Amino acid sequence: MGRRTKWVGLRLIALILAGCATAQIAEERVVSGRITDQQGRPVPGTPVLLVGRQLDFTTKFDYAELDRRGLKVLTADDGWYRAEFIPSELGNNLYLFFYAEKGFDGVQFQKPEGIDITKRLKEGRELRLDQALLDHPQWKEVQRQIAQFGADSARGKVLRQLGLPERIDRGAGDQPAETWWYYSKGISYRFAGSTLEGSHTFPPIRGVLPLPPTK
Repeated sequence: MGRRTKWVGLRLIALILAGCATAQIAEERVVSGRITDQQGRPVPGTPVLLVGRQLDFTTKFDYAELDRRGLKVLTADDGWYRAEFIPSELGNNLYLFFYAEKGFDGVQFQKPEGIDITKRLKEGRELRLDQALLDHPQWKEVQRQIAQFGADSARGKVLRQLGLPERIDRGAGDQPAETWWYYSKGISYRFAGSTLEGSHTFPPIRGVLPLPPTK
C-alpha cells in the first residue's frame, strides 16, 4: 500500500469517527424524563443540564473545542423535566447532565455520569431519559448527625446545606470550640457549644463540570 493510499484510508476512518462524535442538527429536539431518588420518589426542583460543545476535527485526527454552551431546566414537583431546543445552537457534540454547579443537592445525592446524546438526537425529534439519583455515600452519616444536633440547630443547618466537613479543628476545655472546614466550598464555621460564632470565606479548592476528552 502506497503512502498516499494509506493516508487516504486513515483520513476516511477519521471522517467516519468524526461523523459518529458530532452532529449538526438544525431542527428542534425535545428531551424529557423523570428524576427520582433511589426509592422511586420524585425529586422536584433539581437541575438538568444540556451541554453543547462545538468541535472541529483537526488534521491531527483529533478534536479541538471551539465553543461550549449550556441549557438548564428544573424538574417539576412530580420530578418531570422537559427541554425544547435546537441542538446546533448549543453545538455539534451534546451531553446531558442530571446535575449542575448550582441547584443540585450534592449532600443527599451522588452526581451521575453525563450521557452523550449526540447520536441519539439524530434518530428522532423526542428523546426520553429518566434518571434515579443514588444517595451520597455520606448521606446516612449526615442524617445521623443532623438528628444528633437537631435539624434547627446551627450545626444541623450547616450539615444539611454542605454535608460533612472536610476537617474539624477542636480546642481544649469542657466545651471546646470547633472549626468546621469546607475547603471545596471556600468556607469555614466556628462553633462554641451550640452557638455559631462566625464564618470565614476564602478561595475554594474545587473542580469543574467534567466532560469527556476531545480525542
